Amino acid sequence: MELTSEQVHWIGGAAFVAVALLSLAQAVGLLTTRWISWLLPILLIGYGIESGADWWIHGEARPANYLVQALQHVAQGSAMLIAGVVEVLLLRGRLRAPGWSYVLPVALLLVGVGFWVHQQHTASVDPMVMMLQHRAIAISLTVAALGRAAASALSARTGVLEAGWWLPLLIFGLLMLTYTETSLPMSGSMPGH
Repeated sequence: MELTSEQVHWIGGAAFVAVALLSLAQAVGLLTTRWISWLLPILLIGYGIESGADWWIHGEARPANYLVQALQHVAQGSAMLIAGVVEVLLLRGRLRAPGWSYVLPVALLLVGVGFWVHQQHTASVDPMVMMLQHRAIAISLTVAALGRAAASALSARTGVLEAGWWLPLLIFGLLMLTYTETSLPMSGSMPGH
């Protein structure tokens, strides 16, 4: 497909923003359609499949020294894929034990850790910028994981916790939308400044 790493992050970010906004609207009662509940599991399964196919999606646009990162992406995608399947089974009523509701928070936490320790590849942007981006993404996923775990622990399927955990997931999507690995050439001054 020849997608750059930035483009893959942007597409994923847009999907997470859309799902988080719709799900947040449902959680606070603005939308009442039942199909919205299926968006997150579908997105998680898609994330898992995309991460597994990451090497081929980039094709020749794949960054140099990418093997370790590709393996990290497969591990992160596997966690999201499992969480997506469990969420589907929870929605269908096939899994009833309360412990199953913690699979998603654990997956979000694992992916957050993956972003925190993500090996940086060669890019034209300062490595510190890339590290900061990955750490901010990791923090947003960790906060979302803790919020979802708290909502599950307190059986808060409605109310503040159920709605609140979508906010850091929305922030995760926004951070993915602003992800960059390229930099513009800098001249002596910025236009308009």
